[in-house]
Amino acid sequence: MSVLDLDYNFAGLSLQDLLEARELYHWHLLSKPNVVGTAIGYYLIRKDEAWPSKPGEGRNPRAKKSYARTLFNSEVRDYSWPCILAFVRQWEPRKAFAEGGSRKASEIVPKTLYMPDGRAVPVCVVEVGDEQPIAVLPPVDGPRPSFPLGGGCPITLDAQGERRSATAGCLVTDGHTTYVLTARHACGEPGQIVSSVLREGEERIGVTAGKQLKRLEFSTVYTRFPGGRAYSALDVGLVRVDRVADWTCNTYGLPALGPLADVHEGNLSLRLIDQPVVGYGAASGLLRGSIKALFYRHRSVGGFDYVADFMIAPGDGVQTRPGDSGMVWHLDVTPNIRDNPDLPVSQRVLRPLAMEWGGQLIGDSPRAQRFAVATSLSSICRLLDVELVTDVGRGVSGYWGRTGHYSIAALAIEHVHNAKLKKFLRANAAILSFDLGTIAQTGFDKSVGQLSAADGFVPLADVPDEIWKKLSKSKGGRTGGRDTTGGAQRSNGPEHPNHYADIDAPGPTGKSLLELCREDPDTYLNPDAWLQFYADMAIRLKEAGHADQAKQYTSKLKQGLLPFRLWQFFDAMVGFVQDGDIEGFLTAAGTAAHYVGDASQPLHGSVMADGNREMESPRIDPETNEPFIYGKGIHSAYETKMVSRYAEDLIQQAGAMLSDAAPLQACKSGAQYARAVIELMHIVAKKLPPQKILDEFEEAGGESKVATLDGMYEKLGRPTAAVLAEGVRFLALLWESAWTAGGGAQQAASSLVALEKADIRKRYLKINFVPSVTLDEIGNHLTADGASASGWSI
Repeated sequence: MSVLDLDYNFAGLSLQDLLEARELYHWHLLSKPNVVGTAIGYYLIRKDEAWPSKPGEGRNPRAKKSYARTLFNSEVRDYSWPCILAFVRQWEPRKAFAEGGSRKASEIVPKTLYMPDGRAVPVCVVEVGDEQPIAVLPPVDGPRPSFPLGGGCPITLDAQGERRSATAGCLVTDGHTTYVLTARHACGEPGQIVSSVLREGEERIGVTAGKQLKRLEFSTVYTRFPGGRAYSALDVGLVRVDRVADWTCNTYGLPALGPLADVHEGNLSLRLIDQPVVGYGAASGLLRGSIKALFYRHRSVGGFDYVADFMIAPGDGVQTRPGDSGMVWHLDVTPNIRDNPDLPVSQRVLRPLAMEWGGQLIGDSPRAQRFAVATSLSSICRLLDVELVTDVGRGVSGYWGRTGHYSIAALAIEHVHNAKLKKFLRANAAILSFDLGTIAQTGFDKSVGQLSAADGFVPLADVPDEIWKKLSKSKGGRTGGRDTTGGAQRSNGPEHPNHYADIDAPGPTGKSLLELCREDPDTYLNPDAWLQFYADMAIRLKEAGHADQAKQYTSKLKQGLLPFRLWQFFDAMVGFVQDGDIEGFLTAAGTAAHYVGDASQPLHGSVMADGNREMESPRIDPETNEPFIYGKGIHSAYETKMVSRYAEDLIQQAGAMLSDAAPLQACKSGAQYARAVIELMHIVAKKLPPQKILDEFEEAGGESKVATLDGMYEKLGRPTAAVLAEGVRFLALLWESAWTAGGGAQQAASSLVALEKADIRKRYLKINFVPSVTLDEIGNHLTADGASASGWSI
């Protein structure tokens, strides 16, 4: 090279230089028929390119590769230089532009753009293929929060005969009203009702606000950056929340919300390229990625292009998909994170950076990946004149699973008296449940990342809810799902009636099933007797003109059979021990904990599970202008929200109550354990009558706001801890009785070690593992020739 030749130092180019060059040459580049868009970034080096061994080899390698450069086979290296990224449909070799080639010479994308003032800007050509259409999918059917609402929750709205879905991003406020930020296309017109899908199903969360952003001229959003005849694609909507107390400012699965990553013209630079980001989408769950490019300019309409602030590449694993729009991407600013890539998400330092408004599937089908496009959260807040909310429910990231179920399983381990069994259960405590310290925290951050994966391991105590009470994967649900009807939002199947038994309703003779089974278990504690009781109740209700209520006794999917489900589990656990199948025993023991938890909740054994139909509430239903059923809404408010809010105190109280609890008489058969379940349901109904729960709910206001929960807990806290403790006693009874009946004493100590979660997961995903059946079929799965039910007493 002559000393008179120009040698450009591309490393010194700034973001402003690149934007000015793109502005000058954008139309020239887009005139090439192969170019689909441009962006600002760093030059991408093919991953198998040799690293330079001396100065200058980075830009001019000794053995330069010539195959197609894509976003997936290339990377940013520490010697990469600033450039304009030109995305093309198809990679063409240089010979294609030579005389006689398939392309005209004028169609070649230039390697360098020369500015009038002498600056030069390099161009990196990247093959992306044609944009691929993406099918709209329902929200991921994985573990959902019960309470509170927060970032990552699904946002749903019905418009023009179709369901629209997005993700709650974060809370913002204009100083007077609090809103949840999400994608505009899922918000609808101002005033429309917007819902979310939580653990108990869909519920209203607010209405669409008038403040929305669809698009603005790029020069309005970024006044100091060049960008004529271009729109900033925004697609931002706000939902005015009904009750701020129902929300947390945090995002599910992520640590407490950090301060806003304030990005603007004064500090926006290429240093953001290749930086890690984390988010949680309602459709995909926990997402990881990296910022691949800035100001992705694409799709021309009427002579105007659309520009996205950030182009985010997927990390390993789950990719973004429709339904994630509205989620907030958080910039990972954890010190030295590249040296510690396995650091749990809950321990990372994250700052909210951008809101995803869409995604593009680029590449041909064998290697296609979805890239997220997102808008700076700083720009959104400035343009809407709102501020990020960081102080609502700050310490709460939501409960995943029912606190009661996990608490009972964790406490029961220490209430087992058999030393051999206790040692084995302790070794596998993380498979059965969460540790008590984690459950007592104001958020399940330690476990949420694990639970969030659509097909990840779920601790056994909540498998029946989170896996079995879902549709199968082939029907849009979860791997291992056992439901047979309905959709991804709400489904039904034979597993559902296994979770309750409304046995407190007086029958035709004036006595309830609870009374009959306690007085004469050998006659009434069997499926045939229950089927006859339900048939008689249906006739009685129909004759009284209550055909709708009669359906709960005639429908197979509404005939509760909780005691028989645990009889079935007792038999299965005994069989596993007898066969030396320790893995099967542990899987059954952990999943059975869920049903014992159900039996210890008074509402699971009562016709008042969601209100007393014989009474009217002082509250008026705004849709019908009629009184609500007395106690309507109690199930979620009490069992989920109140219990979750006071988890730490409840666990401490229950633990204290168990310190001097006497051991229960061992059960020698499944029938006897079913009798024990009947007694458990009787005990908890005495300690905490369902009617009392309804009365305190109505007295406290009959809502789910914090004041109602606090008022309820003042009256219901101690008896709730008491029924929790009873659940612990009876779960320990199940484990120990089945272990003894199966000959656990003969099990070799060498087999009683910590098991692998992957192996346990394979067991509970099998549909024939302790199969879910209805009352008319359960008799075929019970051992009826063991010790009689009447042989057990408390």
